[in-house]
Amino acid sequence: VGEGAKLDVHGCKTVDMASSFGKALLEFIFIVMAAITLLIGINAGKSKAAGKVLYPATFTCGVAAIAYFAMASGGGWVIAPDCRQLFVARYLDWLISTPLIVISLGIVAGVSKWDILNLVLSDVLMVASGAFGALTVGNVKWVWWFFGMLWFLHIIFALGKTWAESAKVRGGDASAVYSKLAGLTVIVWFCYPIIWVFAEGFGNFSVTFEVHLGPAFT
Repeated sequence: VGEGAKLDVHGCKTVDMASSFGKALLEFIFIVMAAITLLIGINAGKSKAAGKVLYPATFTCGVAAIAYFAMASGGGWVIAPDCRQLFVARYLDWLISTPLIVISLGIVAGVSKWDILNLVLSDVLMVASGAFGALTVGNVKWVWWFFGMLWFLHIIFALGKTWAESAKVRGGDASAVYSKLAGLTVIVWFCYPIIWVFAEGFGNFSVTFEVHLGPAFT
């Protein structure tokens, strides 16, 4: 099946599916993620200090590689009620990989385990809200989006302010490294709710276009 395929699901006359180019891109992303996983994993074992940060990063990329292999091999998706191909493997990826990113940032910032757990749970609830919203139609979809935004704003505030202040207290390389990593994370993640609105929300972005943007949030 390809873009605009006819499938008798949810009463859909046509379904927005990833094009052949989108499928090829999924295969390419899988190869890249697998290579990065191997590279980071090798470097993580070189020292205990580096491992604290690089091991979570290794698992982050490893989970993403598995998810993209599932999608590239034709699995990991369902037809959503709004007649779009929804890659649930992507949401399962985010349920694991984005908390790992949060954990890595927490280690660099030097915050407490409770602070890390707090933000990890917020991250899980944010991703779950986005997934449930993508699987519904009508006004309920936007209620889920609103729930997700509440958790999202909590995460952004913590990363951009409270955790940043903790990293500054540590000083030295920790402050500089955290500033760069957290800054990049906040900028990239800020795009997520906007893309969701025009993809899973209004359906203006095609599934193939979504495939192009997916790796940014892993």
